Amino acid sequence: MNNPTIGFIGLGAMGEPMVARLLAADFHVVSYVNRSREAMERLLPQGLVEVANARELGEQADVVMCCVFDELQNDQALRGEQGALAAMNPGSIVLLMSTISPGYCQTLAEDAAETEITVLDCPLSGMVQGAIDGTLSLMMGGAEADISRCEQVLAPVGNIMRCGEIGSGQVMKLANNAISLSTFSLILEVRDLVATYGMDLENFMAILNRSTGRSFVSESFPMPKGRLKMVGMPAKDVSTCLQLAKDLGVSLPMVQQCFDGGKAEVDHAGQSPQ
Repeated sequence: MNNPTIGFIGLGAMGEPMVARLLAADFHVVSYVNRSREAMERLLPQGLVEVANARELGEQADVVMCCVFDELQNDQALRGEQGALAAMNPGSIVLLMSTISPGYCQTLAEDAAETEITVLDCPLSGMVQGAIDGTLSLMMGGAEADISRCEQVLAPVGNIMRCGEIGSGQVMKLANNAISLSTFSLILEVRDLVATYGMDLENFMAILNRSTGRSFVSESFPMPKGRLKMVGMPAKDVSTCLQLAKDLGVSLPMVQQCFDGGKAEVDHAGQSPQ
């Protein structure tokens, strides 16, 4: 794919540094204001081109990277009244970079194929620092030939991890998040034990991270700060994982316990899960 135009949807905490890296790599990138103008104003001097809406973005883009919160926002951006898909040219590509259900990715890919548009799932792992550094893990699902077409445009933002057919990138991301969030919950529980006994928590974490119980989560602790509450992104990701398990007839009791415990934290604080 020679000198492709990239249409980027979602200039949030992950999207803004990703676009900055694409612009630094001399890609032509277009976007529109999805929620607020702040990120747009910071990126315009770096070369980002602003368009009016997702449809105009789709008209110009060879590759659309959609990095919004959930399936509803993806659908609004891609298939809404001013959505990008209807305006995209045959042969163009959509990368679903949100953490959403594999079934949604598969259905969207089937619909888009009718107009010769390729949809690939490409959820991200590596947090904001990974987006800034260009070291994200890009968990991709789709045909090998289609993924290979994306290597050039994805090189500035991270490393492609081929997971299998469409939807498998989401399965990988959901599994990854279920493990990391459950591990975070477990570390918090054990820290209570250690603190109650009277051991210094900084010393505990230092020794843990030189022992067999260490993990990325323990080495990056705290992430997030305080008790794990199942709201926002964690609630969306873990509930999507649990729904997938239910659809497949698989039991995930430890993940379910983590989810229920996080909801209890929210309920105890007098807030409603979202």
